[in-house]
Amino acid sequence: MIPLDKKRDVFILWFIKRHNKREISRLINMSRGTVNKIIKECQQRIVELNLTLEADLMSHIGEIVVSPQIQRKRKPYKLTEETISFIENMVINNERLVRIGSEEAKNTKELFKDFQKQKKEKPILMTDFTIDYFYKLVREIKDKIHEEGI
Repeated sequence: MIPLDKKRDVFILWFIKRHNKREISRLINMSRGTVNKIIKECQQRIVELNLTLEADLMSHIGEIVVSPQIQRKRKPYKLTEETISFIENMVINNERLVRIGSEEAKNTKELFKDFQKQKKEKPILMTDFTIDYFYKLVREIKDKIHEEGI
């Protein structure tokens, strides 16, 4: 989400000071696509407010530059107990292999690939989440192992 002060800066530089998009992009350290998006939003708001060409846009900046109405919230993954316990067992077994120096020990990415393959064998496992979330789970499990032991 673009901060409101950045939108105001783009508005002032484009509509008041008349800089071009490339200069605005460079000054604010924002992509030209984002600058273009902000300009189009402001132009749309000016049309909605029925402001004339002679209107003082600076006095209407509070009405033109507004925060977005849509507030998106990401829903966390809902993992079943079976899935979590399966991942815990994988990590614990892998940690045991790491501690004895076995070459069969795997890194987290390889563990994730193996976990994804388990979907065919165990259909009750939830495997439709990202590798980043898997990394987070593995990190939490490893932290728990380091605190409590295996």
